[in-house]
Amino acid sequence: MNGISDDDLRWLLKLVEQEELAEIEVHAGESQVIVRTSEALASSSLWSPASEGQAEYAPELDEHYIPVLSPLAGVFYRAASPDAEPFVDVGDEVVYGDTVGLIEAMKLFNEIPAPATGAISSILVESGQQVAADEVLMIIRTQPDDVKR
Repeated sequence: MNGISDDDLRWLLKLVEQEELAEIEVHAGESQVIVRTSEALASSSLWSPASEGQAEYAPELDEHYIPVLSPLAGVFYRAASPDAEPFVDVGDEVVYGDTVGLIEAMKLFNEIPAPATGAISSILVESGQQVAADEVLMIIRTQPDDVKR
């Protein structure tokens, strides 16, 4: 396995739910993914009062959940500036291609486009957090006809 595919991520999300795991970490080639449940986030230092409302959106996982992956390693930002509103919040509707966040790498800001049309189901990383390439940043709940590949 050279990397972690979207199908691999969906399988991991289902596995975490079915086995009631708090966290799972997978390495494949140079790719790495860490999946944490809302309970694991609640007990970790990554959880903050700004993200407490996300737990109510914990999805029953199926093929209608699409991960939003970091396009590269860098620092994830939910807003264009510290005083700006976030691009998206849990429950917001997005259209394929909408900007849902930014990654700062080498002093350049790279937009993260929504990979599908749907609603933001969960946001898994905090603004200002260092992320790896292909790390799952958030999950979009979509219908099968809305998925863009």
